[in-house]
Amino acid sequence: MRLFEFFLLLIVSAYPILVLLKLKIPKKKTFAFFLGVILLLHFFLEGARWQMTPGYLIALSLIFLLLKQPEWGKWSLLKKTFSIISFGIILALGWFLPIVLPVFNLPTPTGDLSIGSKDIYIQTDRPETITLKEGDQRELMVKVWYPAQIENEDIEKYLDKGNRLGFAAKYGLPGWTMDYLDLIKTNTYKNPEVTKGKFPVLIFSHGHYSKAFGYYALIEEIVSHGYIVLNINHTYESTGSLFPNGEIQLYNTTYDSLNNDQQMAEMAWNATQKFNQAENAEDEFKAIENLLQDYIAAESIKRWSKDISSVIDHLESKDEFSFLDNHILNSNIGVFGHSHGGAAAGQVLIEDDRVKAAINIDGTQWGSMVESTLDKSFAYISSEWPPDQPNFNKHAFRNQGTADFYNIKIKNTGHSNFMDIPLMVNISAVNEAGNIDPFKAYKATNSLVIEFFDKYLMDQSKDISKLEKEFQGIISIDSGF
Repeated sequence: MRLFEFFLLLIVSAYPILVLLKLKIPKKKTFAFFLGVILLLHFFLEGARWQMTPGYLIALSLIFLLLKQPEWGKWSLLKKTFSIISFGIILALGWFLPIVLPVFNLPTPTGDLSIGSKDIYIQTDRPETITLKEGDQRELMVKVWYPAQIENEDIEKYLDKGNRLGFAAKYGLPGWTMDYLDLIKTNTYKNPEVTKGKFPVLIFSHGHYSKAFGYYALIEEIVSHGYIVLNINHTYESTGSLFPNGEIQLYNTTYDSLNNDQQMAEMAWNATQKFNQAENAEDEFKAIENLLQDYIAAESIKRWSKDISSVIDHLESKDEFSFLDNHILNSNIGVFGHSHGGAAAGQVLIEDDRVKAAINIDGTQWGSMVESTLDKSFAYISSEWPPDQPNFNKHAFRNQGTADFYNIKIKNTGHSNFMDIPLMVNISAVNEAGNIDPFKAYKATNSLVIEFFDKYLMDQSKDISKLEKEFQGIISIDSGF
């Protein structure tokens, strides 16, 4: 909660208590004037937001009462009771909403480089399988984050309209409820020149039905240390995509309902029951082998893998990325992603020879991994899963081959601790985060990602296992399951 928000709510909370205790408050008009000044300072210096509406209502009502000075003693018992109950409910909301949905601060990047971004539109030659319109081809928006040379550029707003409207629609909220995100200060500048130098390229893939660009805490830090990150927005499977012509494509619920049907639900249920009842690892594997490859999520993972390869195709041969000419270090490309996007990173690693290393961040590895042998460096970074959550990944990664493989856990984290969500929604029962300080989780994750790609894309001498000691009690690292 911001400074003047806190003072405003503190004053409107304290004044009625003084009244109930029958403490005489002198110069009521002066008090009203003071409260009005705090309100105006908040509006002009911090900016209004809808979460503060109950607080505004109480403050304006209190100013009115202080100026009018009604005789409380002459009110009927019913009127007093109604007023006290109404005041209590509105005041509770006045504190609750701005605390739970704060104007949050993003982590300050620790690298030496400033950060820029540019939105790139890609038209692929692949048919679009999600829409029902014949002849549709797969279109993608890519947000390119890069080390930047800052002159007079503006800091970009947090999330574009497509991400915002889609996120609001996901939870049945009107679009205007996301307008307060204009108050979030990012560390990224819009469309500056790329700074001098050459940098390795990473491709990032988001979680299923999540905000594609809602990973500022993760990506800004990585870019500040000298990486170009191509952040894909998987059309119709993120919350929303904003295209250059102003068109917005939200998550396609029709496709989801038609394909993620009863048959898929039964497949997942039956396989999971057999997995939980298995008496040994071999029986566990038999229970889920087909599920890992045939479940609807596996189809989506393969589509996202093709999206990543399409982006690489355009990076190599199209004009969209010409602004990066002479700034790409080498042909080595790394891929990482969160949740569904993490599984896509694993899938493209085994499908596309141009991808040299990959990281799956807390995603179940659907797709072809279970029948493939990993011959390129790979890291799996997981949250601390509940004991009753079936661990399919120990079988998905059963064929590790001779390449370096890392099984990493960040303790006391939840699935959302790799996104900006724990900052955006400050209540663990809703945001699916663990009880770790979100900033500690971001720092640990970013250190792992940077060290991993420094080692396997930049050929730097790095001992990733040392991070276990540096983040003692937070990170655990194994070479297998």
